[in-house]
Amino acid sequence: MKTTDKSIKKTNSYLRMGIIMLTFAAVGAVIGFVLINILYGNINGIKTGFSGAVSQIQQFMVPLLLAIMAVSVIYGEVNLHKLKLIGKMILQTEDEECDKWDYEEEKTGAWGTAVNVLSQIACILVLASGYSLKYIEDEHHVNMLAACVIFLACYSYDGLWSVRFVKTIQNIHPEKKGDPSSKNFREQWLQSCDEAEKEIIYQSAYKSYSRTNQWLPALLGITMLGHLFFDTGIMAVITTAAIWLIVTVSYLHSCVVLKRAKLRE
Repeated sequence: MKTTDKSIKKTNSYLRMGIIMLTFAAVGAVIGFVLINILYGNINGIKTGFSGAVSQIQQFMVPLLLAIMAVSVIYGEVNLHKLKLIGKMILQTEDEECDKWDYEEEKTGAWGTAVNVLSQIACILVLASGYSLKYIEDEHHVNMLAACVIFLACYSYDGLWSVRFVKTIQNIHPEKKGDPSSKNFREQWLQSCDEAEKEIIYQSAYKSYSRTNQWLPALLGITMLGHLFFDTGIMAVITTAAIWLIVTVSYLHSCVVLKRAKLRE
């Protein structure tokens, strides 16, 4: 009976996977058919609209970058100030209330880091709208130079903010080690964490890996459709595929290395 049950489960797994693959193939075919009917005859109009949007961003590139930098600086300073206040509360409160302030510290730090990364991405996207020789040679070199200066200033602030953020956490928790400018910072930081913190980091890292592996195939499909309909270029497809491969191989390599280290113990 046990052998039969295992055989049924194995058969069901293969059958279920086959159904899933056929379902996704059918959904993809339907989406492709619908997109072809919707976009057919409108592709030039969509391309024109996209080009117009890019032109608008190019026209307001300097003000947009200034706005991004202003938001990044204001929010960054407010965030660090709030972290310092939370740190004082952690040092002053009893153990029973520390969990609440630890949560507030984690949430505040997460928001600060997210806005910091978003600032960098937004700067790149805005600058990329005019990051071409054609745009620069078309009497826009002064505007592009000003944009590059603001971009570098914003990026420098974001980089220094990351160092200040780590130093702030280390002031609150002196046991946390690591130089944020070192390439080994993450390993140094992880080694200084206790077992409960490591468990949270490990679970979060695995969830991030799982979520990334769910989204990358979808993003790869989107880049392929973009190249098919709007001639966005093969580089977007290659880049997305490379990221997918790097994430997967890095995870598998880490698993093998950890197993080998355990075997040697």
